[in-house]
Amino acid sequence: MSETILSTIRDSQLFSHLSEDQLNLVAQGATLLDIDGEHVLIEEGSKVESLFVIVSGTVEVFTNALGRHVDLTKLSAGAYVGEVSLLSGKTATATVRTLEPAQIVAIDRETIVKMVDQDETLRKTLEGVTLARAKDTLGKVLQ
Repeated sequence: MSETILSTIRDSQLFSHLSEDQLNLVAQGATLLDIDGEHVLIEEGSKVESLFVIVSGTVEVFTNALGRHVDLTKLSAGAYVGEVSLLSGKTATATVRTLEPAQIVAIDRETIVKMVDQDETLRKTLEGVTLARAKDTLGKVLQ
């Protein structure tokens, strides 16, 4: 397991409350992606198989809702994406694309689901973020 993966997970606000054993379990289900430039991590309408934690670089999040392109946000190091569709099992509601060279930690669905089932704090955090992002997306789409 890469030290970059473990330190990224350890430093993430999402996982900061986990024990060292739990952090290692999450890291075992993770892969480090080195991306050279623009690259689609999540495509709107597709199934999401990983939670992505940004190590470096910037990603943009956008949707094509109601027949128009809507920019939702830009995220950088420390942020994570993919939780909404990953946990709901539904297809992605937005596209996530890197804008520049980036390093991303991809944590597989099985690992995240297992941790959410075991850890109430993680579950509640992800539920809260999911709700906040859904409200933000709806507000921007309806503008």
